[in-house]
Amino acid sequence: MIGQTISHYEVIEKLGEGGMGIVYKALDLKLDRPVAIKFLPPDLNASRENKERFIREAKIVAGLNHPNILHIYDIDEQDGRLFFVMEFITGETLKSHIGKLKSGENISLQQAINWTIQIGQGLRAAHEKDIVHRDIKPENIMMTRNGLLKIMDFGIARLKSDTDSSDTDTLSGTLAYMSPEQAQGIIEDHRTDIWSLGVMFYEMLTGDLPFRAEHEAAWIYLIVNEDPLNPSSHDRRISPAIDSCVMKMLEKDREQRFRSADELLTTLRQVQIDVEQATQSVKTKAIALLPFQNISPDKESDYFSDGLTEELILNLSRLENMRVVSRTSIMQYKGTNKDIKTIGKELGVRYILEGSVRKLQDDLRITAQLVDVETDAQLWAGKFRGKLSDVFDIQEKVSEQIIDALLVRLSPTEKGVLCKRCPQNAEAFDYYLRARDALYRWTKNDIKSAIELFQRAIELDSRYAVAYAGLGEAYATLYQNFERKESYIDRSMEASLKALAYDATLSEAYAALGLAYFEKKMLDEALSAVQKAIELDPNSFVGYWILGRIYHTTDRDREAIELYKKVVALNPDFYTVRMDLRTVYERLGDKENYEDAVRNELEVYPRYIARYPKDPRAHIFYAVALARAGRIEEGKREAAKAIELNPSDPLMLYNTACFYAKIKEKRLALDSLKNSILAGFENYEWIRRDPDLDSIRNEPEYIALIEKKDQSSK
Repeated sequence: MIGQTISHYEVIEKLGEGGMGIVYKALDLKLDRPVAIKFLPPDLNASRENKERFIREAKIVAGLNHPNILHIYDIDEQDGRLFFVMEFITGETLKSHIGKLKSGENISLQQAINWTIQIGQGLRAAHEKDIVHRDIKPENIMMTRNGLLKIMDFGIARLKSDTDSSDTDTLSGTLAYMSPEQAQGIIEDHRTDIWSLGVMFYEMLTGDLPFRAEHEAAWIYLIVNEDPLNPSSHDRRISPAIDSCVMKMLEKDREQRFRSADELLTTLRQVQIDVEQATQSVKTKAIALLPFQNISPDKESDYFSDGLTEELILNLSRLENMRVVSRTSIMQYKGTNKDIKTIGKELGVRYILEGSVRKLQDDLRITAQLVDVETDAQLWAGKFRGKLSDVFDIQEKVSEQIIDALLVRLSPTEKGVLCKRCPQNAEAFDYYLRARDALYRWTKNDIKSAIELFQRAIELDSRYAVAYAGLGEAYATLYQNFERKESYIDRSMEASLKALAYDATLSEAYAALGLAYFEKKMLDEALSAVQKAIELDPNSFVGYWILGRIYHTTDRDREAIELYKKVVALNPDFYTVRMDLRTVYERLGDKENYEDAVRNELEVYPRYIARYPKDPRAHIFYAVALARAGRIEEGKREAAKAIELNPSDPLMLYNTACFYAKIKEKRLALDSLKNSILAGFENYEWIRRDPDLDSIRNEPEYIALIEKKDQSSK
């Protein structure tokens, strides 16, 4: 077989063999890509029943489109031999990872939960199609190099509605992962897969199976009659919440198990949060760095004082024994009159750093003090004077003084981390801070300005990783919201990958890469990138936001809701996610939560606009929220203000169309929509999904716009 060409696939090597198939790696000669080909074994190929079963497996997998399920491309027959073609994954099975437990290479609790969630997500997609896998085990889970798990081998899967018991006289599945109903020859349903996943979860946590015996009859007896030990009896680090989840997955009576994969995922995510919080609680030093006050003669130097605060936060966040409140959470206290004790209580921290920055041309003066909010004691205070070129030394000194004052012990690696983000050139740093400030404003002109400033920073320091990451985010944002030019996505990916080449630990770079992949509709790659961003920085609101949009795009709105809520908690000022959250509730027909979301928007936008009155997007989003609340005249005033501030912005024009559509002024809505497209808004997938435009869906001009796009795409 190796070296032969089957259809347009050149067989390269044998990958494996099982009871229902032989799998080879091959090259797709038409598309020039590696694939996996599964053949029905010769001894089974003569049987009509086996052929039908083989075809049935292909059809089952082809009907499932989910990142956690192996994709199938084609099914064919040559020289009387059936085969189907699947995606080829460079990686290894989960069995090999679990096998490493035997050599002492433990899988962390977080990793075990994450892998169980991924498999659960794939099972939910199958169960929603009434498909029961019946053979969930580590050998049938493939892991990509990016850490994405994919369920494969649906060879003995059955439709839940299939009541044919012709195969119940023989055991289906693999003994170690077999459910009690399988062991007893009872027709299985989706809860069978939950049991098998429970066995895998147990094994990932403990390195051992919940049941083990010398021969088949004894093993079946244990599965049907005996309860396993709690996972925590193997490892005291395992919490009661994990014990409870695993043991519910392994209930003998399937009526007592989780009723669905959806219910299981809800529990697993709560367990995941509990484990993360428990891990964080070990970090005994919790600190918030309040925005440095800008006391420069030039009030436009806010970008510098805010940027310096952010850089210190990001440096200290890399330390294992410190919990540092994210930039997005502390920026709400910029210019606040609240006392430090109140702020500490609201943020859940004991220590607060506050200070001021005075920048006059090249001269720099920074003051800072560290306060214990429980005792009102000043733990440390310092003043630093110098030139702009001294800013990196000052950052490092401030970080070191905080660490010394809090008696935090650093590892040798962490000592080298403290100033890892610093460039070689102070002017490049200044351009970078200006670029970040422009990027946070999120208008078309500001994004383009940010791109120019990031590029200037890179020209001065060609290995400035965080500047490349910022450039990647800026290009992806420009493409997503303002100009749908493919070159912008290519530049985003190029810049993000270059950032990772210089610093593979940059969460911002993975987040930017995830956004670019998402816009390029490379959802598997986007998923892996943002998961890595979140792993590196649990406060990456951009990572959670993109992950939420991936789920929304793939009709996994319930999961998107939880991610959007996480974004709101991390960054209350990021109002775009409020719109996303409300949109999802509307699509799901969840009236109660939808109305709550609208009420929240009506509270958030006025507060934000009071601080940033020249943000046109906030005005137009507020206008749409007012329209939803029936406050039409107020909405019209906000919409007029938004257009006045930015009359040619494509995103502004699109949201204006949404506003007019909500108040059923269809003529104005259609005109605004057409003008937004002419100005560069070409996110047709969003246009098709956005419920704000429902009132004009049946209008001939709207239909013509969509049809024109569909024809141009052919």
